[in-house]
Amino acid sequence: MNIAIYDLDKTITRRPTFTHFLLFYARRKSSFKLVALPLWVVALIGYRIGLYSRKPLKQFGIALFMGRNLDARQVDEVARQFVTDVVMHDIQPGAAASIENDRNAGHKLVIASAAPAFYTAEIAKRLGFDAFIATQQIALGDADISHRIDGENCYGPEKLNMVRKWFDNQGWKRGDCHISVYSDHASDSPLLDWADSAYLVNPSAKLRHLAEQKKWHVRNFLSAKDY
Repeated sequence: MNIAIYDLDKTITRRPTFTHFLLFYARRKSSFKLVALPLWVVALIGYRIGLYSRKPLKQFGIALFMGRNLDARQVDEVARQFVTDVVMHDIQPGAAASIENDRNAGHKLVIASAAPAFYTAEIAKRLGFDAFIATQQIALGDADISHRIDGENCYGPEKLNMVRKWFDNQGWKRGDCHISVYSDHASDSPLLDWADSAYLVNPSAKLRHLAEQKKWHVRNFLSAKDY
């Protein structure tokens, strides 16, 4: 069995999606919350200088622009709008070509992303993926979700842990599968090292050197011609 696992932000899409979604949501549901944008910029700086990890940063961002207790149906509605209005216009040409090539070759297609599941699910659906693995929110009853993350953020070593757990839940044997992984970021090194075929997307000179050291392939997703 062949399985192709794609990161989302700056691998499938040109730009990161998280802040973009927060602002998209606020504009449609609570535009007055956009006044908090400077506070979010300060929070991002705090993360960059190492004051806290991505998990509390994400929880803070969701609470700031979306709220603490969220109607899942409303979130789904905005997620569909976001994917239609933003994401589908931001797919890298090489990513689209690579996904189509893997699909035509009969590979199972999986998105593995630190992005929230509440919009990653819609992206996976629209792009024809077979499954997705993403950061989950705590469920609050039948129709509500919390701003708080259920478990861990799907990032770095935790992404590999979540992929392996998903893999085991399918009942598959690792030796019976050939796994390809596409990512733009060094944080996905554990997942790339676990893969049979690892592809680093649009790398900087520093990351290209890392790819050479680890014998990862390099892919240019900016163009559909030489991906």
